[in-house]
Amino acid sequence: MAAIAYITDSKMLELHRLNRHKTINFWRISTNTNFSDFMEGDLVFFLSKDKEHRQGNEKGIVGFGRLAYFTSGSIKTMWDRYGVNNGYRTLEEFKEAILRVSKDRKLPKKISGFYLENVTFFQPVYLSECGMQISDRVESYVYLKDEDVVVKLLTLAKDAGDIWSSDNLKAIRTEELLYALFRTHRKIRDISMNDKTARKAKKILQQYMDNNEGFRFVQDSLNELYKADDYNIEIVFYRDKDSDDKLLIGQMALYRYYMNRFCDAYYRLRFGTSDEDEEMKYILNTAE
Repeated sequence: MAAIAYITDSKMLELHRLNRHKTINFWRISTNTNFSDFMEGDLVFFLSKDKEHRQGNEKGIVGFGRLAYFTSGSIKTMWDRYGVNNGYRTLEEFKEAILRVSKDRKLPKKISGFYLENVTFFQPVYLSECGMQISDRVESYVYLKDEDVVVKLLTLAKDAGDIWSSDNLKAIRTEELLYALFRTHRKIRDISMNDKTARKAKKILQQYMDNNEGFRFVQDSLNELYKADDYNIEIVFYRDKDSDDKLLIGQMALYRYYMNRFCDAYYRLRFGTSDEDEEMKYILNTAE
């Protein structure tokens, strides 16, 4: 599972922090939205350029957000769409910030962004404390491909409280749990199905989400949904009359096995099916 540590304008971060923004548009001068092995649900860590966040020459990580979706558009469009959630109080301040990082000192026709949710801030933590060294000359971002590094970062962040984020601990614990969930999904993948069945599954699960608040697709899954509420996670599998229930039970067992392996925190994991069959739900939640 991917995560990125992105060098970030400290003034922009401070506005988000002071306004306690939980969702932000993390804008980028590049129009490229194609990142290998980086998708909705993955984490963007904020690597601060501010001197007061340094430890020697090392930049500190002062927060993160979970990628909800990629976005792009003209500067005016991005401002009309997100306003101060771009990190500046006015459109003029936004343009000035873009000019400062533009190589030719001209405003680009389009920019892109990560729309982040569950944004959380904390006192600086350092990648070196997690067993990872990066060059001080990094200009934009680095991939955090070692999943143990990400887990360690989240663990350290829990103890690095921030007066502007009173719900800091709960937010980070939620991300620990979701990180383990998405890591598990990438390990076991979806139950295999043909294209016709996959299209049907996606349609049925979309209807399920419309009727059951809070559910989302498990990252790039076509046949699994999840809902996270504090330490409760519910996973819903697509199921119809042709589904192989033994495969569903096997998928459930793999989720239990890898979640226990990837997550040290307490959690409650429950399962259901798109057809809301109570007998199958009972089997999934009692089978070992």
